[in-house]
Amino acid sequence: MSAIWATTVIVGLLFPGIFFFIGVATYERFSREIIRSGAVSEIALATLVSLLIHIALLTLLSAFGFRLSAFVAPLAEYADVPHVELVRRITSKLLPIALYLIVATGCGIGLGMIVAIGIVTGPLRFIVKHKWAYDLIDRDRRSGITTVYVMTATTEDNKVLMYRGRLHEFLLQEDGKLSYVILKDCARYYMNFADPELSTGTQLDIFRGATAQRRVWDYLMIDGGNIANVLFDPSAQTIKATDEGTKALQAAIKARREGHRQDKASYRDALCQ
Repeated sequence: MSAIWATTVIVGLLFPGIFFFIGVATYERFSREIIRSGAVSEIALATLVSLLIHIALLTLLSAFGFRLSAFVAPLAEYADVPHVELVRRITSKLLPIALYLIVATGCGIGLGMIVAIGIVTGPLRFIVKHKWAYDLIDRDRRSGITTVYVMTATTEDNKVLMYRGRLHEFLLQEDGKLSYVILKDCARYYMNFADPELSTGTQLDIFRGATAQRRVWDYLMIDGGNIANVLFDPSAQTIKATDEGTKALQAAIKARREGHRQDKASYRDALCQ
């Protein structure tokens, strides 16, 4: 029975560390996957995180008069008191223990999310292996647009098939290679390796035959095994709406319409003469 109680207590005390990883994965799955280094290392990190959270919370509680020794002492006499009294003592402690574990678990989740945010935005990016991926993730979270140019492994007559599109999603393997990449607003073209300047053909919209009303999805998934090289361009096809730009656009449209009216009026006058 004592072994069961000991196991229950250990698992409960490790809750903050376990939920720390859940907090990391809640904000960004790549952080969870790329930080992963093995079961033993994860158990050690979960133990360390749990220990730090418990020390911080107990220190905070002690500042308000809480004493852990006085709280645990009645439970330590389980071998010397009747079972009915032991059950009464345990049940009287269940609510504060449950509240403490909930708070500690919440701290673990919050700390995990803070770490994930630090990784994605930059300050804690040094702890991950594939730092470049978070430039793309951070830009996507800021509603930025990344244009992707994919060189495939499909070749014929010194021409290689290529795709251009807006980055929608990608999956990174543990070794840093792309498992797949998903593009939107896609176009296909080719690059001519017979030309010393590596000229490219005309970019043809893959979904040019579908109207906007009928186009529910326009995803193109390219498997990592068919990817020879990839260029991620954060500058192309980026449009930021501003009040000044909107006013300038409206003024330009108004001037263009006035110009058309004047041209029509001049044309009618010329016909009348």
